[in-house]
Amino acid sequence: MAGFDEGGVFYSDSFLFNDQEESSVPNTDIQNAKKRFKDFIKQFHEGDYVYCYRDQLKQHYNLKQYWIEVSVEDLTSFDEVLGEKLNKQPTEFLPVFEEAVKEVADEITRPRPEGEEEVQDIQVTLRSNADPILLRDLKSDHISKLVQVPGIIIAASNVQAKATCISIQCRSCREIVPKIRIKPGLDGYNLPRRCNSDQTTGQPRCPVDPYFILPDKCECVDFQVLKMQESPDFVPHGEMPRHIQLYCDRNLCERVVPGNRVTVLGIYSIKKVSRPKRGGAEKSNVGIRNPYVRVVGISMMTEGAGRSTGITFTPEEEETFRFLASSPNILDRITKSIAPSIYGSIDIKKAVACMLFGGSRKRLPDGLNRRGDINILLLGDPGTAKSQLLKFVEKVAPIGVSENLVFYKFKENLLI
Repeated sequence: MAGFDEGGVFYSDSFLFNDQEESSVPNTDIQNAKKRFKDFIKQFHEGDYVYCYRDQLKQHYNLKQYWIEVSVEDLTSFDEVLGEKLNKQPTEFLPVFEEAVKEVADEITRPRPEGEEEVQDIQVTLRSNADPILLRDLKSDHISKLVQVPGIIIAASNVQAKATCISIQCRSCREIVPKIRIKPGLDGYNLPRRCNSDQTTGQPRCPVDPYFILPDKCECVDFQVLKMQESPDFVPHGEMPRHIQLYCDRNLCERVVPGNRVTVLGIYSIKKVSRPKRGGAEKSNVGIRNPYVRVVGISMMTEGAGRSTGITFTPEEEETFRFLASSPNILDRITKSIAPSIYGSIDIKKAVACMLFGGSRKRLPDGLNRRGDINILLLGDPGTAKSQLLKFVEKVAPIGVSENLVFYKFKENLLI
């Protein structure tokens, strides 16, 4: 899966200096929604008048954790119209929600320590108890709406930086255009082809493509790209599992690792990918977009085989482990416990046991590191229980991904 997040340049049609397109929502609706969002954070309470979101916001801000998690159901119960707007137009109303939360944080955290007078931006993450949508059921009707999709994380990129606000300068006349806002997600900014300065003073006109970005005057946030595969339980028999890209930013980065089974709540978005021109065939792709999900909330599944995270053991279990480790025939006992319904294949089961337990990481005298991961390759005739052994591993391992093996079997038959 290495390099799955490379090979594409993401951009948007931002040819003018007014960096944001005109909103489709009237300004009066935006202001009313902002006021209701503030009322929700300050006034929503549970049974014994526990103001959960106001207290959560204050606690997180004092701990320098600049985020708050909000339940969509709580927002809908407080204001049904507002919850419906956030569900159908999250791109418009989620930034308004974050602005409202920032203003509430400014009110409830005063006075702040010296040097921290300026209030920090707050990220709003969402959670929902609604029934999820299967990955293969996402259609064009869901674009720009909140969707909840279950699946398995199979790849994760490194944490990178994305500019949210940039300043550009002309190489010729040195004019600076500050504070150009960049849309969130996998959208970028296309630098203007022409300088916007007034050239009536008799000076030579600025050349084409004169602008460059001033790195010192950019505002950036962390982001990470994940690749999610639909859950094997929902893959029709004989079909390959489908995948989709996930975009996580700020506090949602590094929440999960490959192998985690998750339920993602996000905005179903589209991106344009710039590819090298190979002739006139590329022009026929104008208007075609690739979908991805801009994550606004993510939760891990912890129930069922292979879904356990943060395991804790009781003292009795630890004593049992010590007893088993001291027994001389522990390797044979573990080997016989792997796929007991499959007769024989002792050497293969021993290799599977080594793969499950893993090796030790070694650092050689010359400074070279050797990973402790153990990999095995199974080759054999069809019907020799290769797939069954792999399915057993996927059920036993706390973090494991089971790929569809039809294609690999086809290649295997060709090799035979």
